[in-house]
Amino acid sequence: MRGDRDEIKQALKDRIGELCARLLPDGRQQGRFWVAHNPVTGDAIDHPKDPTFKVPLNGDAGAWVDYRSGDKGDVIRLIEYTQRLDFRQAMDWAREFLGLRAMTARQRVDFRAEQEARRAQAAKAAEAKALEKRKAVLRLWDGAGSILDDTPAAALGRRYFAEGRGTPLDQIENLDRVTFRVHPALEWWRGATWERRGGRLCKVAPGPKFPAVVSGFRSPTGVVTAVHCTFLDPVEPRKAPVKEAKLMFGEAAGSVIAVSCGPTGLPHDTASEAGPLVLCEGTEDGTTLALGIPEARVWAAGSLLHMGKAPVWLPCVSAVFVAADNDWKSRTAQRQLDQVLAEIASHEKPVEVMRSAIGKDFNDGMTE
Repeated sequence: MRGDRDEIKQALKDRIGELCARLLPDGRQQGRFWVAHNPVTGDAIDHPKDPTFKVPLNGDAGAWVDYRSGDKGDVIRLIEYTQRLDFRQAMDWAREFLGLRAMTARQRVDFRAEQEARRAQAAKAAEAKALEKRKAVLRLWDGAGSILDDTPAAALGRRYFAEGRGTPLDQIENLDRVTFRVHPALEWWRGATWERRGGRLCKVAPGPKFPAVVSGFRSPTGVVTAVHCTFLDPVEPRKAPVKEAKLMFGEAAGSVIAVSCGPTGLPHDTASEAGPLVLCEGTEDGTTLALGIPEARVWAAGSLLHMGKAPVWLPCVSAVFVAADNDWKSRTAQRQLDQVLAEIASHEKPVEVMRSAIGKDFNDGMTE
């Protein structure tokens, strides 16, 4: 069946969850990704609790990447890679998986019609799910209070930055005063218990609750599209005693955590006067840089790849200084940084890389 590559690729995307379960049976769904260990490199031996092989289940479904090895590809390459097949063999495997081999011409026509109907239904369901997620982000955001308030939770949040990270917020000259909030008792949702019942994944027990710093990702128009949550110890100014004390929720790509407004004092959605921007990954680096460089606007993107999606095209940005981590030993990080720099440079504004003289990032060394 020559010339059916695009049809097969789309059909595989439409059944990406089932495909991942077949190809990566030891993995599981985490948010919008199927996360597993790499079956080719066998990284589960050295990193049993840290799988880095991720396959998106929506958007560009099947466009997988292994953040440890750097291997990546599309949904057909996923079959090639995991099954150790060449392209022709992978296509035959896909036809078998989809049931195309035994179809008559009429059944093939019906199959295409079914695929179109399934895609339309999936698009409608995805939009409804995205809307519910946006509402959930805003509920979480609205349930938190300003970190500048006179409350015990806000005081703990300020102590976390001042004592735990060495970056007192009250010393940041141009702090964006709406970015940081605190929640007195937020569920650490990674600790929830889930069970599959009747074909659906159901939450049977919530995770433990902790105080949390809730940082808002704001779009170019100022809308909160995602939150970054740092879960805190209830008493001491340090992270909560859980494996992943920092979690993100929502759509962060294209939005930023505005740490500092720069000398204009205006947020990025209203400022028109151009000035330098320092762009980094996390809030700890962001507060460190905002303390040291008050003459620049400072944004945290949440991750290295998201830095390339930051709205540096806004009129408030004259030049971009990319605060890069010292990941000298990680070829993947270096490739991702190159990608980020290319994306930023495409907006035709000056770009420079800055690195900390000590440690992995700029916040290293701020506390003893």
